[in-house]
Amino acid sequence: MTQHTLSDAHRRALLQAIAEAHARVEQAYPEGASPALSQGWVDRRRVLLVDLALHLAEEAVRGEALEVRTLVEKLYQVLEVARVLAPGHHVDRAADAVLEGLSEGAPEGELD
Repeated sequence: MTQHTLSDAHRRALLQAIAEAHARVEQAYPEGASPALSQGWVDRRRVLLVDLALHLAEEAVRGEALEVRTLVEKLYQVLEVARVLAPGHHVDRAADAVLEGLSEGAPEGELD
């Protein structure tokens, strides 16, 4: 029989894998402040991007119902860091579109 939904077992396994990856990301953060645009500065933002992407993934599989506004807010955070890391690639347009959608969308919502 083909399964058409995300089972609780798969959801738990995904969340566990995300938690393990998140713990490794937290350990990988470079220590200390770095001057703007130095390699340390870039590395901190790269690790932050991975951290935020994991939070986005966690939100996507966390519950039975998808909290749409929270998901979109986390997507915006990912795009904001990506914008800093990829200047000139118009990631800012995507981030602005997501932010505009947040201001126009319903304040709360769930998607089954």
